[in-house]
Amino acid sequence: MREHLTDYLQSEPAYVFTMDALLRGRGTLRPDAAPEVGAALLLADEYKRLCHAQLFYVTTDITKLVRQAAPSLRDKWDIQPQDLPAPTGFMLFAEPMTEYTRADGKRIDIVAASWGGTGLVTSRTGGLWVSFWSATDFAAAMKGIRDDEGVSQREAEILARLRYAELTWDNEIYLPWGATPPTIDKSAPRVRTISPDTIAAAETTLTWLQTIHAGWIFCSPNTLTEATEEHLPRAQRHRAERAGHAASPVRVVSVRHRAASKSATREEPSGRTVSVRFPVAPFIRRQAYGPGRQLRKLTPVAGHWRGPIDAPVRITKKVNLVDTPVDRPRG
Repeated sequence: MREHLTDYLQSEPAYVFTMDALLRGRGTLRPDAAPEVGAALLLADEYKRLCHAQLFYVTTDITKLVRQAAPSLRDKWDIQPQDLPAPTGFMLFAEPMTEYTRADGKRIDIVAASWGGTGLVTSRTGGLWVSFWSATDFAAAMKGIRDDEGVSQREAEILARLRYAELTWDNEIYLPWGATPPTIDKSAPRVRTISPDTIAAAETTLTWLQTIHAGWIFCSPNTLTEATEEHLPRAQRHRAERAGHAASPVRVVSVRHRAASKSATREEPSGRTVSVRFPVAPFIRRQAYGPGRQLRKLTPVAGHWRGPIDAPVRITKKVNLVDTPVDRPRG
């Protein structure tokens, strides 16, 4: 999929699509240049990131955990380079990592994110550009082609597959390293001045940042997940290398398969009296470590039951974790 996206970013349809998006004032980060120049700059910048990206695939089970745990981050944006699973990456989720409703009422699923450095923002300390990708709405694309060009359904389908990739670049965020409050521009669409010292985001994408941040945390070594490597087929690996793309194995993040331990069941006393039994959703915790346990790192905590085993059960929010076989990525 990454190879298809990089090919698409160099195509005329991608250039026309991006230029039209800039003309309509869409997107969070728009270069201070004419749309035809800005489109070329954005596409070239994203192309470099995807070419050098470490590939990640997050299974359905872990996607559910990531989405449940993300709200517990509560605006902690002090992200540093060492917090990333790779300096440059592309992460594909088996299920939508988030979604939103378009102006026409259509649900749009965000299913992937890419990240890395950028040549479009100058900063002394540096920062991170994160792009979010939605599943391409081929039905809408085919309808537009039929209406505009008067072709048959079959011809429209062929043209749509030629003009669009499986994923569509939906929106983006710029994130400087370290703690910083975000700036959200609610004014009418216009060219926005990007400060290298603050997060540049929209109201919607700020919550998306929480989710991808949780995704990075679940990729770090922990007791809930395991990362296995799936090597690309030889022909695909050679093709990627000839095109100048990183051809390292795909890291598949899935549920760790191990016998439940006493600590995992969380039956031990918590320090307060609980008279009912209730489920606790997965969350992100600041774990103490290092000399004198003075340092802190974000680590995922599994969903678990709290309260005495024989106490009445109280359900306020049902959380199901279903461990299914891993669907291997198709590249």
